[in-house]
Amino acid sequence: MSIYKQEDELEPQQQQQQERDGDVNASSTASAAATALSFPPLTHASLEKFAFSSWYPSFRTLSIKSKIIALPEDFVDYLNADGVFIPGQTGISYALSDSEDDEDEESDMERLRAFKEGRLPPQQHRQRGEDSDDDDDDDNEAEQDDKEAEAPIPYFPGLELQITQAIDSLGGEVFPKLNWSSPRDASWIAATNTLKCHNVADIFLLLKSSDFVAHDLAHAYEDCADEAGGVVGAGVRQRPETVDLVLRKWYDLAPSMEFRCFVRDGELVGISQRDMTYYEFLAGLKDELEEKIVTFFEDKILGNFTEPSYTFDVYITRNRERIYLIDFNPFAQKTDSLLYEWEELLLTKEPLPLRLLASEAAGRHMHQPFSFNRYPKDVTDLSNGQTVADFAEAFYKKVQASAK
Repeated sequence: MSIYKQEDELEPQQQQQQERDGDVNASSTASAAATALSFPPLTHASLEKFAFSSWYPSFRTLSIKSKIIALPEDFVDYLNADGVFIPGQTGISYALSDSEDDEDEESDMERLRAFKEGRLPPQQHRQRGEDSDDDDDDDNEAEQDDKEAEAPIPYFPGLELQITQAIDSLGGEVFPKLNWSSPRDASWIAATNTLKCHNVADIFLLLKSSDFVAHDLAHAYEDCADEAGGVVGAGVRQRPETVDLVLRKWYDLAPSMEFRCFVRDGELVGISQRDMTYYEFLAGLKDELEEKIVTFFEDKILGNFTEPSYTFDVYITRNRERIYLIDFNPFAQKTDSLLYEWEELLLTKEPLPLRLLASEAAGRHMHQPFSFNRYPKDVTDLSNGQTVADFAEAFYKKVQASAK
């Protein structure tokens, strides 16, 4: 749900709650107990309050500058389709030629106008470097027949133009998310290994590669306690009525200064370091950071977000003079509790102190985020935080045993 989630991001927590150091002593027993605890009921209506387009207008001045684009149904179908097929070029690229001739430049201008007005059909696209001489038509006839039998290339000229204009208005670099989740689990597939996007193709690739995005499109409501529209027998809704693409201005944020805050029944009961890396300097700032976050909550958040229980993520600038609101998430087990156990957050009678990783050893024990999205599940299960050498030996033994 969040940016990172994210945004923005519904993160798995079972693996990360197996080992804790310093202030936290987690165990599989505690994790099992948490599953039996009573969380505030999550309804369709309450979940939709966590959608970006629901909360951002009220907190615009506190958050990162963003643009919201309602996605057309044919693009949602494209995201749901099997495979990661990204159009080779955007409609704008298709609309323009490589020629420097004046006549071709005039044609480019006409094609660009047609593209902006949505008048340029897919079959009029001419790819860069493509030979258009009639003399070659016969030689390529068989190849063209094969292409005609293939599914049409995804083509979203109006959407691509909206995205391109939004990127330009946000400084040329953005990170994307949908209603709740950002494709943080797919950042490994990007050339920069981040969510930073410069163009339409960057965004399409991340969205098509993300399980978090797929969750938003098909399973976002599956944990809701009520039925869609309050109608008995209707079941839970499969997807939001409107799917939004959110483009947020890119900043090089310091992961050490990101924090998740937990609010239960209107009370801030916990604050956790968000990045599972040990930062020695944070210990000396602990009291100052906690005071600033509590003040931010009391002055800016409390009473302005309509749900009584929720989590919110903040970023504190390096000079510690400003706090940015990054995202809201449900106070629910599918939201990562980070350095807390949900049992603590649900049962505590008073606010818990800001929790930071206590040592480098604690950081080394943290599982790599989203590793389960990069490799086969049996491989990540087998690794269990081992060194490369230990993992290689264990994996070899498993392969040998399977071959018998």
